[in-house]
Amino acid sequence: MGEPRVPERAVGSIPFDHALHGDSIGLDCAACHTGSRASANAFMPSKADCMDCHRLPLTENPGIETLDSMLAKADDRPWSHKRHLPDHVVFHHGVHAAAGVACADCHGRGYMQNRYGAELFNMQSCLKCHRGETFKEKGFKPAATYCAACHR
Repeated sequence: MGEPRVPERAVGSIPFDHALHGDSIGLDCAACHTGSRASANAFMPSKADCMDCHRLPLTENPGIETLDSMLAKADDRPWSHKRHLPDHVVFHHGVHAAAGVACADCHGRGYMQNRYGAELFNMQSCLKCHRGETFKEKGFKPAATYCAACHR
């Protein structure tokens, strides 16, 4: 099993710096990834989502004009995402968020790493967490480990 696939930018899209938006500015993941706290999917932001902030002069950084120009020319959906899990696996972001699992617990900090802890996303890493063997310091309650809980 190789490295997991990472989110891909659509052709003509703009670069994005998770560390700048999250660590430096302090934006919560849900500010851009709607659905990440309550629904099954954490959606990629649209151009309109970006323009909610970037239509304002937010910084004196000389690169902001270039970014604003790129946003103005970008497609309505500048980013696309390829699913990392097989189609038969059910993962619900909202259920995990309600249980106290933070985005960074699975995705890393500062930028999207697509890793579960230091491991790749796979059934064994999910089962370890569901059995309470991972993130012991967080005190997560053990979760379902029967097949139909996550497989369809």
